Order: sequence, then C-alpha cells, then structure tokens
Amino acid sequence: MNTEKFKKIREKEYPLANTCAYLDTATTGIFSKSSRDAMVDFIEKRYSEGMDIDDFLGNWRHADNLRGTVAKVLNCEEDEVFFSGSGSDMLNVFSSGIKLKEDANIVTTALSFPSTPYNWINRVGDENVRIAASENGMLPSEKLFELVDENTAAIALCMVENTSGWYHDINTIGEFCKARGIYLVIDTTQCIGAMKIDVKNTHIDFLVATSYKWMSGTFGISFAYVSKRVLNEINPTFVGWTGNKDRQNHSRYKLDLEDGANRFETGSLNWVGLRGLDQSMQIYLELGMDDVQDYILGLTDYIYEKVAELRDVSVVGPFPRMNRSGIVYINFPMEWKLNDKILRQNGIRAHVANETKIRLSVHFYNNESDVDKLISFLKSLQE
Repeated sequence: MNTEKFKKIREKEYPLANTCAYLDTATTGIFSKSSRDAMVDFIEKRYSEGMDIDDFLGNWRHADNLRGTVAKVLNCEEDEVFFSGSGSDMLNVFSSGIKLKEDANIVTTALSFPSTPYNWINRVGDENVRIAASENGMLPSEKLFELVDENTAAIALCMVENTSGWYHDINTIGEFCKARGIYLVIDTTQCIGAMKIDVKNTHIDFLVATSYKWMSGTFGISFAYVSKRVLNEINPTFVGWTGNKDRQNHSRYKLDLEDGANRFETGSLNWVGLRGLDQSMQIYLELGMDDVQDYILGLTDYIYEKVAELRDVSVVGPFPRMNRSGIVYINFPMEWKLNDKILRQNGIRAHVANETKIRLSVHFYNNESDVDKLISFLKSLQE
C-alpha cells in the first residue's frame, strides 16, 4: 500500500492535524479544506444571492446524485439510500415501522450507544430488549447468539462500539441472522469512512450512518440504507411531501410514496451538510476503502506496540486483531488525574472517558508521530 497519499492528503486537506495530535475522531472528525470550502461557498451564495426555485430544485438533484456516491461506499443500490438529520431519527424509522410479532424480542449489547437500545425499548418494552454483557470491552458473537430464541426479531448493534472500540464480526452475525430470518440493524457511526462496509455480503437489513465523525462532516445530516428485502415491511410512521412520488407536484393531495428508501424522507434536507459530506466521500473513495481500513488498523497496531513500552499504561482488552477498529481505549493510573483539558494543553486531542481510561481514535489523517506525541506525554507522567 502506498502510504504517501495519506501524508499528502493530511498536508493538503487537514491543516488542524498538523497543529496537534488529533486523536479524537470518535468525538468529531476534522473538516477537510474541500468540505469547508463547499459548505462556505453554499452559505455565501445563499447570503449574497438568495435562493430561487431553480436553485432549490438543484439542491434536490445534488442530493439524488449523492445517493449514488453513498451506494458506492456501502455496496448497495442508490434507491436503497435515504437522508435524514440524525442516526437516532433513522433508527426509529425501522424500529417503529417494522412489523413484529406480539411477543418479539430484540438482542443488543451492553456496549451500545444509548440510541440503539432506547428506540427498541420504546417499541417492545425493556423486558423484551436483551442486552449481552461484555468483558473488558470485548463481546464475541457467541454472547449475542446465546440470547436469541424463536421470538427474536432483530439483532441491533453498533458495528464499532464507541465504549470500547470493539469491531463486531458482522460477517458471522449476518450469516447467523440470515439463516434464522432475524433482522440485522447496524449503526455505523463509529466506523463509516474508516472500516470498509459491504451491506450485501454481510446481509445487513438496515444501516444508519452519521456524518460528523469518521466522515468528517457536520451535524444534522446522516444517511441510511434499507435493503429491498425489508423495504415494504416497514410502515412509515411519519410522512411528508418529499417522500411522495413527483414531490414537486403540489397541485393534488394524493399520498403515493416513493418506491425506494427515499419514501422515508419527510422534508427538505441539510443542503449545507450535504455539500460537505459529498467532498468527504470523494476523498474517502479516492484514497480507497481497503487502503483506508488497512492504514487505520496499522496505526491501531502501532498504538498497541508503543503502549506496551509503558510501565503504567495498558491497552483495554487487548482485542484480537479482527475485532480492532480505529478506536482504542488505554488504562492509566487514577492518581494522574487526567482530563481532556490537560491533554489539549499538551497538544493532544483525545477523550478521557473516566478517571482511568483514555479513548484514542485514529483516522487516515493521522500518522505515527501523533501516537508518538501521546506516548511521550504519558512517559513523562510515569517518570
């Protein structure tokens, strides 16, 4: 793999990465120069020229074209893609609209971001949401399967768990669900744009992705994939004018929903955010999805290697390599009393998750020198 392209993209597009050791993409990603410029240009044009109906329709053409780019990232069809404001909104599209048996249960994990269990608790009640326990941040697939019975309707996961960085074996889980007719619902917030995702080969039924972390976008725009296998099994809980066929025809009141996933869109989109997301996706695809994943996992390996040199610090887990992602948690002594502010004052951006753990998150705009800066700081604390 040619790593020179990652050096060049860092220098060209991500100036913030050259001013500090930015190891906090799991909180928010860095805007690229191209994304920033595209969003600013949109706002400046709106400020100076306003927006007429032709401009407004152009926004929809841009959004519809962007579905094709999303489809390349996920390996799906563009009519299986829809946009919304947040991942939580889109998770609720599935959980509130899918047909379920009266005694259905859902399996998820104790590592999940709250949106995953909450939307299912709202649908089936907390007694029917089964939560698999983790151990030291790890949760092998077998722990999920042990909770499945004949009434299990869905396994709902964050593909990469933000609370530990655990990367689920989606291939194995997908095969398990397919064989038993169980829906597989995935939140990719902590891996979209970092880990390669193939919805077809992993048998994912419904997937959501937010743009403000590994896609280096803004808040308020997200996208989802709905497999054609399940599209017509979801009853839209909310509808609006943009999910209707011939959405620009306002001369009649006839609810005739789109054939594709865009039936779940209810109103105008975050046009500014979509401009930035477009640029981020182009950068990601140009770098190559396989190469991006390999590069990030190489940096994760480097964190493992360098932390092993420290006396008072250790990696949480450690995880098998197949379950590693761009997120790594490390343990440190409580008496160091670290917090995010202290790290930032020392030129390091990372998240101190609690009094003994730091969450590190590396992306393709990082390099080994970022890790070295962190390690050097931690060494100074143990001397």
